[in-house]
Amino acid sequence: MKWKVALSDIDLDKRETDAVKKVLKSKWLSMGDRVAEFEKGFAEYLKVKYAIATNSGTAALHLALKCLNTKPGDEVLVPALTFVASVNAILYCQAKPVFVDITSLDDFNLSPEDLEKKITKKTKGVLVVHYAGFLADMDKITMIAKKHKLFIVEDSAHAIGTGWRDKMAGAIGDVGCFSFFSNKNMITGEGGMLVTDSLRIAKKAKIMRSHGMTSLSWDRYRGHASSYDVTELGYNYRTNEISASIGIEQLKKLSENNKKRKELTRLYIGNLKEVDGLCIPFLSFPRESCYHLFPILLCPEINRAKFMQKLQSRGIQTSIHYPLVTEFSFYRELFKDSLIDLPKSKYVSKHQVTLPLHPLLKPKNINYVCSQVKKAIKELA
Repeated sequence: MKWKVALSDIDLDKRETDAVKKVLKSKWLSMGDRVAEFEKGFAEYLKVKYAIATNSGTAALHLALKCLNTKPGDEVLVPALTFVASVNAILYCQAKPVFVDITSLDDFNLSPEDLEKKITKKTKGVLVVHYAGFLADMDKITMIAKKHKLFIVEDSAHAIGTGWRDKMAGAIGDVGCFSFFSNKNMITGEGGMLVTDSLRIAKKAKIMRSHGMTSLSWDRYRGHASSYDVTELGYNYRTNEISASIGIEQLKKLSENNKKRKELTRLYIGNLKEVDGLCIPFLSFPRESCYHLFPILLCPEINRAKFMQKLQSRGIQTSIHYPLVTEFSFYRELFKDSLIDLPKSKYVSKHQVTLPLHPLLKPKNINYVCSQVKKAIKELA
């Protein structure tokens, strides 16, 4: 379907095209100099010591949990209002996800109060998700984690560029993980990044992302090694030179594109904050955001499916962030004997709608979406 206003779009131009052509001409496509350059630039941007590129954000999450010694039977606290990859990574380690409710209907990040209530003797760590680019309450979460000696992994797939004092999202906990999927604030098509200030974690992640091998094909090609050892069970989580070349150029655009997202978000708020039938979360949010998504919350009287259908008929693409992980068939069966009490998360999951937001949108696009949102609500009220 051809949308008048698409949910997301990608800022690509000659810079990315030329970078990819240069890689193709080099004939070295697997991990090499471009990956190293991308990792160095990303680490400098986040002001962390180490950045390890992976082939997805999910791979980065899995590596993070493995490098933090997450074992079968360990419990990891995680929001249920998230993309399923956050929870899947815990299960890959044969650990148990323990679901935490959100803070409020104004703040969809995990609740520090509910987090602390659900800590047990088996709890090993916290997997924080910065929803829609809005930073979770890391002051309280960090304090709780220190008190109970828990690790913190930040799923910062939505939050690249979100600040926190003199740090940034992903650089606050023990490990930060990013996704460069094609709907994110910066993209490589598929790809991810693990960041940390721990040399031990960085070394382990580098080895584990490439089958547990002590040297790479690139090292042997350059004559830096003639063979290799396999020192532990690893994975094929490597990225490639094409993805890295795109990432290098995308990183240069990130700050400016995040500013555009912020301006478009302000325009949305100005148009919609007084509209009956919906509310806008994060309106009085005390922390920073990189404005990855623009979520709204429909009142219970407004039928969400019909609302989204009306916008679709007018050429506007919308989405839901997210169906609760616990309500997917696989997880319902897995946790059928568990009591999962997440009243605020369940409410948001049933009534939330995401409107289009990306740096290629113009004010006229936002004005059109807002006019159609108002019409749809009036028709359904």
